[in-house]
Amino acid sequence: MARTLSRLARPLRHVEVVDHQRLRRGRAAQILIVDCRLRQRDEYKPTELSSALLQLALVSENSLHREAIFASGYSDYLLWPLVDQEVLRRLAGCAAEIERRSAGLFFSADPLVQKSCDLLAQRVNRQTTLSELARLVGTNRTTLVNRFEASFGCGPITWLRHFRMAEAARRLRSGNESVAKIAETLGYENSNNFSTAFKAIHGLPPLSYRKIAFRREMPV
Repeated sequence: MARTLSRLARPLRHVEVVDHQRLRRGRAAQILIVDCRLRQRDEYKPTELSSALLQLALVSENSLHREAIFASGYSDYLLWPLVDQEVLRRLAGCAAEIERRSAGLFFSADPLVQKSCDLLAQRVNRQTTLSELARLVGTNRTTLVNRFEASFGCGPITWLRHFRMAEAARRLRSGNESVAKIAETLGYENSNNFSTAFKAIHGLPPLSYRKIAFRREMPV
């Protein structure tokens, strides 16, 4: 099944399909297809590998129970036997949802929070303390943390770490800058600290991430 899905997903260059049995904790993945063809409707249950995964149920056409699938927590489903255009459309929808979630990580409708985010992004290569940030945006530490928690579910310093790692991933995918150079321009004093932080977020060291990203971009 994984080979079939890989073939169908080729037009979506940023989607990589791996066998579910090879997926393990810590592996970088965002979309998971769970084979539910032999399950009863009351047995649908997504995996518990990560709450961040978008999970699709693979079900037989003659045993489709939409309510049970969505009630179990799946984002969507695929029908077996697979139809090329359906697979492409649903995977593209998942990829769009991942992009939307990613954008939502760094933008807030709260003016105070967004002002802080913009400032942190401008000073991404500098170490900014919570007290300094609160002073620069005209508030206090407690208010700032509470407003960030309401917007992102984390404080300003955690937000900055995720922002840096998202920027690092983008630059690793799109250029040939050295890891040391990226680390320096993102405010890390040495490559080891940067690599540790990157792996904690993306599940892979920077160079491994770059190799996989380049492999995905190669013509099929």
